[in-house]
Amino acid sequence: MLTGPVPRFINVNFPAESYANNAGLCGEPLEPCVAVGNHHFLFKTVLSRRVLFVCGFVTGWSLSALVGIYLFFLGLPGVKNILLLIKNRTKVMVIDGNEWPLEEVNNHPKNLNLEMFVTRMSFVELSKATSNFGQDNEIGNGMLGKVYKALVPNGWTVAIKRLHVSEDLEEEFVSEIKTLGSLRHPNLLPLIGFCSERNERLLVYKYMSNGNLYEWLHSTDDNARLLDFPLRVKIIAGVAKALAWLHDGGNFHVVHGNISSQCILLDENFDPKLSNFWEATLAKTNDRDSNLSLLPIVESFDFTTYKKDVYRFGVVLLELLTRKESYELSCSSLNLSSSSFAGPLDVDKLLLGQGFDDMVRQLLELASNCMKFIPDQRPTMLQVYLTVAALARVHDLTGSPEIQLHVD
Repeated sequence: MLTGPVPRFINVNFPAESYANNAGLCGEPLEPCVAVGNHHFLFKTVLSRRVLFVCGFVTGWSLSALVGIYLFFLGLPGVKNILLLIKNRTKVMVIDGNEWPLEEVNNHPKNLNLEMFVTRMSFVELSKATSNFGQDNEIGNGMLGKVYKALVPNGWTVAIKRLHVSEDLEEEFVSEIKTLGSLRHPNLLPLIGFCSERNERLLVYKYMSNGNLYEWLHSTDDNARLLDFPLRVKIIAGVAKALAWLHDGGNFHVVHGNISSQCILLDENFDPKLSNFWEATLAKTNDRDSNLSLLPIVESFDFTTYKKDVYRFGVVLLELLTRKESYELSCSSLNLSSSSFAGPLDVDKLLLGQGFDDMVRQLLELASNCMKFIPDQRPTMLQVYLTVAALARVHDLTGSPEIQLHVD
């Protein structure tokens, strides 16, 4: 049998029948031949592509291995920093003349630790909520920083305390977060969030519409007149209740350390909220795994440490009854044991003649006991609270939910 293309003959043409029974032949006058050269070219093309693929695979694998080895020795922190720089390379906002990343991610261990207690919030969002910390939003200015009123995206009205830039305030900042972030009580100021970015330290609280007790007592007579005696008893009972709970809360014993009328905030119903836990310390805890175990612990904590809070409470109680400044109400400037101290000249004139003179006298005596020079002679805060609650019951002032004969 013949195969292959039929040769061309000059001046001679053979009919197709001449090539019968030779299926391997092709070309005129038979079926056209398939070009063998094309098949050869196709084979070469496929072969070259396979060679290129194998070379590319080997090269890519080698580069990947080298990159992996480099990243291994560079370490995960380095990788995170590189990714962070790529993510934030163009997203900035100008605040107070400084550039801030709009999506700054601060993975500092301190921030991660504080997030155990309360939500970390964005400086950019807080800046927007206060119109870049504008003067129109400012509602307070103290030794530690300024306070701004703001409406945050979730609809809450909050008070944002922006601390002064100072390394000396770092410990106070952390103490406030750990204390108010761990403790929950109706008479403690709710801490909603915090912000710690670069040199900025901010604390976000629930807004208290009636300010602090100091402003009501010492601004004008009109303001003080609104604080009638039953309302003042409600306030002082709430403060005593909070301190009794802090001192004898079961597994924990916390000392506030800085009680004053300025750190007693009042909500829309004049319910008191204790704030400013900058100097709070933990006496002891039976649960060393609790969040409270992260508070500053005083190893030499003794019974007299609680009595510092008791003394300061006595000063606040006197301030509430007399409307005298706290610096005028110390055991060195007043003879608390004299009968003249409980006389009508020392009591706020707005409280006289309202039918509560006897209870006023008894509360003055309680304040005197709280401010005794020898700490061991001062009552405990639980005893103080129970005394106030009992007096309120005797004088029919127990309508307030704050005045109850138990500590919950």
